[in-house]
Amino acid sequence: MEHPHKASNCLHGVEAEFNIEFDTSEEAIIVLNSIKPEINGSPSDRTSVSMVISGRTLKLLMNAQDTPSFRASLNSYLRWIKLSNEIIRLKNEF
Repeated sequence: MEHPHKASNCLHGVEAEFNIEFDTSEEAIIVLNSIKPEINGSPSDRTSVSMVISGRTLKLLMNAQDTPSFRASLNSYLRWIKLSNEIIRLKNEF
């Protein structure tokens, strides 16, 4: 049994902004549009995410109630961004 006075290792109220720069503003827009359904249909009520374009930079703004939900959401969004970027690269090769 955990001691009732033991401090939690979990942060509460995590907020972060990530700036992801692409080669062109068109690529940033393509990635944003490909991820939009995930933003609008987020299954978690513990995390909120918004994304905006500034030139060729995609800004990912994330607020979470706790570190586990923050980490899970961040990993998901980074995977989706990476996958979208890889698809753009493959398309550009052909």
